[in-house]
Amino acid sequence: MKLSSQWILLIISVLIAVAAYFYIDDALSEKEFDLGKPLPEKKEEALDISVVSVNASSHKATIKASGIANPRYKLTLNSKVSGEVAKVSDHLEAGQRVKKGDILVSLNNKELNSAVANAKKTLASAELALKEEMRQGDQARAEWKAAGFKGDPDSDLVLRVPQLANAQAEVDSAKATLLEAQDNLKHTQIVAPFDALVISRNISPGSYLSSGGEVATLYSTDRAEITINLASTDWQKLPDMKTLLNRTSVIIHSIDSNDQWQGRVIGIDQHIDTTTRMRSLIVGVDSPLDQTPPLLPGSFVTTQLEGKAIANLWKLPSTALSQKSEIWYVNDEKRLDAFDTTPFFVDSQSIYILVPENLRNRAYQVVKKPFSSYLKNTLVNPSEQSQ
Repeated sequence: MKLSSQWILLIISVLIAVAAYFYIDDALSEKEFDLGKPLPEKKEEALDISVVSVNASSHKATIKASGIANPRYKLTLNSKVSGEVAKVSDHLEAGQRVKKGDILVSLNNKELNSAVANAKKTLASAELALKEEMRQGDQARAEWKAAGFKGDPDSDLVLRVPQLANAQAEVDSAKATLLEAQDNLKHTQIVAPFDALVISRNISPGSYLSSGGEVATLYSTDRAEITINLASTDWQKLPDMKTLLNRTSVIIHSIDSNDQWQGRVIGIDQHIDTTTRMRSLIVGVDSPLDQTPPLLPGSFVTTQLEGKAIANLWKLPSTALSQKSEIWYVNDEKRLDAFDTTPFFVDSQSIYILVPENLRNRAYQVVKKPFSSYLKNTLVNPSEQSQ
């Protein structure tokens, strides 16, 4: 009985092994058949992206630059003559304003008064001598004619022509000396050469002022001037010189506050600075101290000028420029494409890109925020957003 059970187990094991063999062989045959078949195509999935639709059009750049507001004229006022300071105007104080022609300082100089008196005396004597010489010349001509001589004498000394010329020269010299003496005396009153703001005063009553001595420092008040330096790329965005000089829409902002003023272009340098490689443009503000608020000399400001209209630009969000300086857009096959670029100009919210010639014919969808992982020819599903 025991031997019979062992044979039964052996037969069952053999049958299981045979069945497993045929099962595995059949499975391997089916697998080999499947490997010979081509795999079914996997459907390409479109990448969802956010885009803005843009057309090539004209835009005007805004050129910004900083500078310092300076007066039109800065003058260290000097005395042309010497003398004791007899009087100083109450307006000759730092921070005060003076008008052109105002007497700022009066000097005492007795020598100049004496020089004028002596010059007048010398002129009177010269004029008397001239009149006497003219009388003697007339008398000499009368005597020459009375003697019956014909024509002129061989020497003009006979008719006292040289003597008359010398007397006239003495008068002219005396007049010039008197004018010089009077001019020197006039300069004992030192006047303001233009409407000005007094920056500093260097004298006091009773002090002695030498010729050429410093009296005060004055800044003109008729106009403030701001010189701004612009690179060649900025000049390319500006209108021509004639248009610039007729422009009145230069906006000036204070860097230290919210104050704002209106200015105009009054000058354009016609040379390039050899150190900075820039050209200067000068902006003027009339009557700066009478503005509300006043534009004070020395103020640090920024200027804002509107440039000329530039064609074939895309106005895009600043995020549209990738880290590799590329603009990504959707082509006619709804696939990604890109081109390298540098913004022509920018403002606080947008960048302005010069559009390649082959993309200027119609509107294009530009990726609003491209990623560095993007690949060209990727199928996309654009979702448009208005700017």
